[in-house]
Amino acid sequence: MLDKRLGVCMSLVSDGGIACDVGTDHAYLAAELLLAGRCTKVIASDIADGPLDAARQTIEKKGLSDRAEVVKSDGLKNITPDGITDVIMAGMGGELIARIISEAPWLKENRVRLILQPMTKEKELRRELYRSGFSISEEKAVRDGKRAYTVMLALYTGEVREGISVREEYFGALVFDNDDAAAYGEKVLTRLGKELDGCRSEGKPETAQLEEIKAELVKIIGGNEK
Repeated sequence: MLDKRLGVCMSLVSDGGIACDVGTDHAYLAAELLLAGRCTKVIASDIADGPLDAARQTIEKKGLSDRAEVVKSDGLKNITPDGITDVIMAGMGGELIARIISEAPWLKENRVRLILQPMTKEKELRRELYRSGFSISEEKAVRDGKRAYTVMLALYTGEVREGISVREEYFGALVFDNDDAAAYGEKVLTRLGKELDGCRSEGKPETAQLEEIKAELVKIIGGNEK
């Protein structure tokens, strides 16, 4: 049984393809993709031996060894791209996710779907995605316990955008139509509020800009987007 965070990641994976789960840990998501008939094959990769051993145990226990491959890899460096339709990167920092994407040009060449769940640096990841020719076509928030996360589906379009809107930078394609989205919005506002308080106390010139951004985000969360 997947936790809610991984369940949302799974919901964005395409049907009938081959998925690579980067940083697979225990391979719970990789196994569930096969058990649910969502994928025909999965590749479970990790950089550390401990998680890889755990992944092998999960796959063997569930009788999935004929359709699952466990690979030791730093990001996607040791992954053979043939046939891969989806790459999942969940539970790691946004900057690390961006680096892994930049080091794998075949993601663009093969138009691979990217399912991304950053634990930190969501803004930086969104900016880098658009700067690299990707577009966030769908985004879902998930509240798991007291924490709120976002899961992005990014597709390569080839359109390079150096500048994106405040809405795209802070919320991507997220729609505020449920409690989980509202929880994620509040998380972003709380984080921005702390940054703003620091700027005010130090008299930094960017204070006014951050105040404008916060006001715009409050309108977006409240459903008053213009």
